[in-house]
Amino acid sequence: MSTIIDVSGKLGEYMLKGWILTDRICSKCSKVPLMRSPSGPTVHFCANCDAASPTTAASSSRSGADISGRTPPTRTYSTQIDEKSSVSSASSMIPSRTSTPPTEVSQAPSSPMFAPVDMAEIMRRRQQSDTASAEIGRRMLKGWAMLADECPNPDCYGIPLVRPPKAGGEKDPRKECVVCRTIYVDAEGASHSRLVPLLPSPPSSDRAERSALLPPALVPAPGPVFAPQLETQPSTSTIQLDKGKAVQRQSILPQLFSSNPAIQPPPSVLPTTSSSGQSAVQESVQSLEFALRALSERMNLLSGGAVLEPTLIAQTADAMVKVAQALAQVGKLQ
Repeated sequence: MSTIIDVSGKLGEYMLKGWILTDRICSKCSKVPLMRSPSGPTVHFCANCDAASPTTAASSSRSGADISGRTPPTRTYSTQIDEKSSVSSASSMIPSRTSTPPTEVSQAPSSPMFAPVDMAEIMRRRQQSDTASAEIGRRMLKGWAMLADECPNPDCYGIPLVRPPKAGGEKDPRKECVVCRTIYVDAEGASHSRLVPLLPSPPSSDRAERSALLPPALVPAPGPVFAPQLETQPSTSTIQLDKGKAVQRQSILPQLFSSNPAIQPPPSVLPTTSSSGQSAVQESVQSLEFALRALSERMNLLSGGAVLEPTLIAQTADAMVKVAQALAQVGKLQ
């Protein structure tokens, strides 16, 4: 007698084999429906009362007779297992061919190598940008126009140039950088126009504002205005404006005298054409002293402004060193 769990399992097993669950109840146990064979002859089977179906018992008896009539195997099961293991180990020693060739491993890095970020340079550019933005805004309130051109100076990182206002609605050809204070003009070339720097002299309005911001000890005292009587040829000395580039410039002295009367030399320093008693060496010494005094006044103006201009200060200091060296060399000839 089977339990309820066994009966359910047998019913499912035989239904998977094709047996049909009928609505007839077994007459012996009176609680389990009978199963009917899938093909003839028609056989009924009770999963609770019958241990096995007649078809299964008949097939098992036939298979047992067939097995007993066969010749027994000559090798044992353990021998077959040993042979299979030896065959598998031998086959594992033979390298198998893959269906696809192996992927070549590249020694190059997956991403390009970048140089480390220079935080000092980033902070310098950020401070330069803030200073330029404030100065450009101040000038635009005065009528200046911000241009699409950028300063070609490598020390100025993406600083746009500004154009001063001009009466009459005409465009001023000058373009100025608010950081290095270099003034540029467009030079027409064969294919396109390019920016050419002019003499870096600040406008008169900016010069007046800087003088107002200077301390009393640094403001040059107004002196008598003397007309310059220099008749010297333009100097062909070179002033380093850019890195590694020597730009030919005329002498800055006549323009400094004409634009700023406050830095005119005293009459004793000015050379005259009618000086017959002075030698050429003395005239050269006086000219160099005059140039050195003018450069000193210019250095005072640059260093006392609200916004420091490192490029112009370095240029002026370099010019002062060269003039002092020339003065020392000429002084040895006296």
